[in-house]
Amino acid sequence: MAKSNIVYMIFVSIFLMCIFIFYDYSIKNRYIKELLLYKKGEDKTPILPSPFDYKDEIYMSMIEDLYMSYTEKLNNLEEKFDDNNDFVTAWVHEIKTPIATSKLLLESGEINLKSFKEEIDKIDDYVEKVLYYSRSDDFSKDYIISEVDVGKLVKESIKIHSSIFIKKHIKLKLEIDSRFSVDTDKKWLLFIVNQVISNALKYTSLGGTILIRASQSDNEKILLIEDTGVGIKKEDLSRIFAKSFTGYNGRKENSKATGLGLYLSYKLARKLGHNITVESEYNKGTKFYIHFPKWCDYYELTKM
Repeated sequence: MAKSNIVYMIFVSIFLMCIFIFYDYSIKNRYIKELLLYKKGEDKTPILPSPFDYKDEIYMSMIEDLYMSYTEKLNNLEEKFDDNNDFVTAWVHEIKTPIATSKLLLESGEINLKSFKEEIDKIDDYVEKVLYYSRSDDFSKDYIISEVDVGKLVKESIKIHSSIFIKKHIKLKLEIDSRFSVDTDKKWLLFIVNQVISNALKYTSLGGTILIRASQSDNEKILLIEDTGVGIKKEDLSRIFAKSFTGYNGRKENSKATGLGLYLSYKLARKLGHNITVESEYNKGTKFYIHFPKWCDYYELTKM
């Protein structure tokens, strides 16, 4: 009797184990087939079958996290690629004009050295823009913060644009104390000042005036660059630093404008811990303010 009970128990155990093995195999086989079906499909989004057990839930969570990270990085790369493509396209259109003008001067047989130099200077400025743009994303690897004499730096920029001041008979009023200095990177700040002064000269008529003044308060130092040019329409002011934005003046006064100079200036100023603001009234001139906040934490710049 005891022997028959043992045989019965063994038989039932084997039978139940066979049922369990068959059930487990069926479920896992179906799960694997569903995974293979997703693998062969064109849509590679990781929308997987419901997890079979807790271990699968963990794997699925890891896969989804990896996919989200991959998607975010891919979107950032695509956005950066589009930005670079737009910049290069605008830059090519911008630099073609002085190159074409230089060719015409050479082909004319009577080279006006002054005019030729102006075109070469424009090409040099455009090349400088693309170099600074290419370095702006790796800013933390290419800057040295030191005490910079703003008066000397502004005079250096004025010297670069001296031919335009003379050609357009533009008066210069320089009101900067010899002791006015800021903590910044000289090379990057010179580029910013160059672009703002260049923009002021571009839209100031013959015989106009450009005022450059330095001031300071308890919280910041300010460099003002003011012109008596055409000014900026009110509806354009909020977008003046946007990439490739030229506004009304860029279409009417200077059809070859691409809006890259002010965009780069604003971007680099922010990376330096500075800021640029603008005030303007159409037909009454424009004021650009470069702000240098005191006690700026330049350690944070290494993270940019």
